[in-house]
Amino acid sequence: MEQWATGPGTRQWPGGSWVRRNKVLATLIPVLLAALVAGVVAGVGGGKTASRPSAAALPAVTKGAKWVTGPAGQLLAAVNVDLGKLSAAQRARQSGAAKSAGAQLAADVRTALGGPMPPVDAAIYRAGLNDVGKAGTQISSGNPGPAGALLATGNGDITEVTAAANPPAPVQVSEPQG
Repeated sequence: MEQWATGPGTRQWPGGSWVRRNKVLATLIPVLLAALVAGVVAGVGGGKTASRPSAAALPAVTKGAKWVTGPAGQLLAAVNVDLGKLSAAQRARQSGAAKSAGAQLAADVRTALGGPMPPVDAAIYRAGLNDVGKAGTQISSGNPGPAGALLATGNGDITEVTAAANPPAPVQVSEPQG
């Protein structure tokens, strides 16, 4: 069992923390997971009843919205779940679980690469998935060193494309009826 380093003002694990070594990855994974959770909550209506249909109940009107809500969105959600499992295993310093999560991540990325490509920037999306898949393969083979940079780059590319493919709808302001 590791112990705290000693000395005046010293409060860190020997070798530094995982978060400090992987700042970009530690920032991107929670953001992607939050976006995934927000999408799931919006998809089930957030548990609220409304007098008009929610945005999730309305049909997708753009190619990007259809892409995100269709099979490609499900494949990407599987990749995001794998990223969460990988992150949790690495934070807990469970190398066996991290290797397993890395292998599952690489497999789910291969499946996503075989699925529908986005209506915009497909090359960037494919490159992002390839980077994330390479990171999963490296982690599963016990070589997590270069995986952090690949995960950060890949996640950035995927996020950029999904945002471009499905931009938020313009805000509509209605005047009060009176």
